[in-house]
Amino acid sequence: MVHVMVEGTESTVRAVARRYGIELDDAGVAAFQNAVTEQAAQYEIFPPTTPSGDSPTSIAAGDDPYNAFRYQFEFGGGSGHLVGLDVAVKENIVVAGVPTTCGSPGFEYEPPYNATVVERLRNAGASLVGTTNMDEFAFFTTGETCAHGRIENPVAEGCVPGGSSSGSGAAVAAGIVDAALGTDTGGSVRIPASFCGVVGVKPTHQTVSRFGVVDLSQSLDHVGPLASDVETAARVLEVIAGPDANDPSTRGSPQPRQYVGSLGDGVEDFHVGVVSEAMNTSEPGVVEAIETTLDKLRDAGATVEETSLPGYEMASAVVGSIAGLEFASFVGKNGASYATGTGTTEPLRAALAAANEDGAFGENVVQMLVTNGVLADGDGTEYVAAKGLQRMFTQTVCDALETYDVLVTPTTPVTAPEFGTIEGIEGLLRTVENTAPFNCSGHPAISVPTEGVDGKPVGIQFVANWNDEETAFRVAQTIEQT
Repeated sequence: MVHVMVEGTESTVRAVARRYGIELDDAGVAAFQNAVTEQAAQYEIFPPTTPSGDSPTSIAAGDDPYNAFRYQFEFGGGSGHLVGLDVAVKENIVVAGVPTTCGSPGFEYEPPYNATVVERLRNAGASLVGTTNMDEFAFFTTGETCAHGRIENPVAEGCVPGGSSSGSGAAVAAGIVDAALGTDTGGSVRIPASFCGVVGVKPTHQTVSRFGVVDLSQSLDHVGPLASDVETAARVLEVIAGPDANDPSTRGSPQPRQYVGSLGDGVEDFHVGVVSEAMNTSEPGVVEAIETTLDKLRDAGATVEETSLPGYEMASAVVGSIAGLEFASFVGKNGASYATGTGTTEPLRAALAAANEDGAFGENVVQMLVTNGVLADGDGTEYVAAKGLQRMFTQTVCDALETYDVLVTPTTPVTAPEFGTIEGIEGLLRTVENTAPFNCSGHPAISVPTEGVDGKPVGIQFVANWNDEETAFRVAQTIEQT
């Protein structure tokens, strides 16, 4: 229910009117007080709605050597396209009856319903086995900011697993699950894929429903799979993609095509553009690994050449600005959003209100909320400017993909860093500099393991045109099989 305090609204009415340059006399103020009361009465007829759904059984606290899981349970199985696959979901993707904290010390929410992607996995016969730990509210890239302890990298001891979908990457890399879902605002699926040596897919923006996802950024977030191999990732994406009545942003998206059916077709006569800005800032060992992999594409019949994306260096900061401002606004209004989004249920709003009352957020989230909260309360200059740069860079990527079938970058410019070495905004931006540009543009991108460096995985990223995940999968599997 919406409740408006009529008593004492005279000062509020005057302040709001002045915001729009409107001066009111006493009679005008009184008239608007009555109008507010009448409008609120109309809103009172709207009953709060909260969906419900089946819950898992045998819910227990996560117990694995990598701290990948927050909770483990038994849910789903049966028959369908994903029968026989064990799958986990990131903790900000809700599962009915399973508490979610989004990795935060000050937030807890037990949803009575399942996210759309959870229902789609169940209906396809997947066995859901748990929710995975994550960086707090999906805002970091190392797995070290989780309130429930840092997540370990199963394939690079003493090094971060990447984030924010840290537990999902670790669970797949450790072989505990066949696949896991993550969310990706600036690289949070592909970075753990790169650091943990697994496959990670960020689909075309708005291809996969975010209903039941606690967003970091409503205009940037994607849901995508991490998997042990390209075919498994394609199978999972086929199931979770497609329009959803519960998520207005997906209603114009096409029905998913047969991603698995496109595998094995090879890359003969493909035109591949290697993004020079990404290669120029990557560590020498990473560049060498990528060059070796590009030779394999040439041997498979592809034409490979260097290309440039003007504005590439700024795209990560643009994504960070948009995400920070949207998140501060979302949390500050207890989950209310007056534009894009899937709507927020009353139980989630209550949990956010309690978190705001208590203020027990981690250091990174405090920094983001206060700094961006002050800016969000301004005149919007920063947000509008960032959105303008986003439009320009998106067109740049679109223009490049008129020439090339795929664009290529190292997924991350570095291999998995040691714990404690990535700090602050500079460290964050370093890890997302090759992934965030394609959150900015919304193009599908897949990270697949390639030649390693000093025993650590290296991911190579393939970016295709909107709604052309098949092409990205084809190139990725070519590398996987050579």
